[in-house]
Amino acid sequence: MAQHWTHQGGGWLPPRAPRPGVIPLRPLAAGEILGGALTALRRYGGRLLGALLLGQLGGLLLVTAVAGAATLASLTRTAGSRAFVYALVPATALFLLFSWALAGALAAALLRPAVLGRPVAARELLRAALPRTPAVLGARLLALLAAAGPGAAAFAAGLPPLALLPLAPVALWLAVLFALAPTAAGYEALGPVAALRRSARLVRGAWWRTLGVTAPAGALALGAPYVLQQSFGALGLLLAPALLLTFPQLAVGLLYADRRLRREHRAGSLTAEPLITGSA
Repeated sequence: MAQHWTHQGGGWLPPRAPRPGVIPLRPLAAGEILGGALTALRRYGGRLLGALLLGQLGGLLLVTAVAGAATLASLTRTAGSRAFVYALVPATALFLLFSWALAGALAAALLRPAVLGRPVAARELLRAALPRTPAVLGARLLALLAAAGPGAAAFAAGLPPLALLPLAPVALWLAVLFALAPTAAGYEALGPVAALRRSARLVRGAWWRTLGVTAPAGALALGAPYVLQQSFGALGLLLAPALLLTFPQLAVGLLYADRRLRREHRAGSLTAEPLITGSA
């Protein structure tokens, strides 16, 4: 790529990094990552939401089938009512976990098309994300266990809340250290433990920068329900949970790409890997 001229001080500048998609293929500033996530949401939000809703519909049908089967298995109305409730509660919890993991897998599946500016259909995203959803869920649960497990165990043991305060910085440090694990599990087809190791390697030396991207992304997503409700009324409230699930993961996915560009100089591999997910 040719050099370009600047009138600010005069002289030739190095070639501009290519920008085929939502971000330029070079190390990024934190604002560029958040801006790229918003751009990805604007360009691909409909297909991302469609893929998420299609996957959730399948999960909802499974929840209904499980609860209904438990009810039919009972012979009396009273016992059937209890069986329905007993089956519905864990089935609903599994549905929520599935939705949480699917959103992360979909964000990882969208990463390369978004970076390269390629079109992608909702069915393609869902087809790529579903096989990686268990690994993404495992990575998320392991990261949550590592961050919150010691504090939860100490609380269960009867320690007073004030005694748990020294564990809070450790929990935050671990949560940020493993923040890239769901994306690594989805994009690189890694197992949960390998994804946590991969995240730790990529975040090493950039812990504060990782926090500086993930925290604002989470805050923006948490503020989405109010903004959407003011703008679109009841429809906005229905869309808010999907945005809460997907936007932080889009930002984390672009942060993952940035860390690879910085640590591994992998712009070439990000453009040469399979269109949706694959090995690094």
